[in-house]
Amino acid sequence: MSQALGDLVESIVGALLIDTKLSLDQVWEVFCPLLSPIVTPEKLELPPYRELNELCDSLGYFVKVNENCEKKGSMVHVEVSVQLLNDLLVREGKGVNKKTAKGEASFHLLKDLEVCSFMIVFQNLLLRFFLESEFLNLTQSHKISL
Repeated sequence: MSQALGDLVESIVGALLIDTKLSLDQVWEVFCPLLSPIVTPEKLELPPYRELNELCDSLGYFVKVNENCEKKGSMVHVEVSVQLLNDLLVREGKGVNKKTAKGEASFHLLKDLEVCSFMIVFQNLLLRFFLESEFLNLTQSHKISL
């Protein structure tokens, strides 16, 4: 259904582009009011696998999908992994097809990355606090004036 709707919108935009002699401004004048109650940047959600790929690309991490997905009964199992600097995050997803299974695994990896980034920020704060307190102890013990 969503593919058919996307094709319909694409066809209308194409027809408008041709009618307006390729004027994107005129096409946006027509489409912005139509899309504004539906699509906003805040409401726009990427599929989990695409979001994972884009995030990892921006951070320099490598995403790998195990192409040897297993079919167990009516479910497909897919393994997706993300190579961080010092860690390898691996999650398995299952679904009625490979796309759904890959999306589930990617969703869980995105949550794992949130936890990892929180832990890194927390470790950096602790390290900073430790270094600052050590510096203060050093300056007070040697009576260094700043």
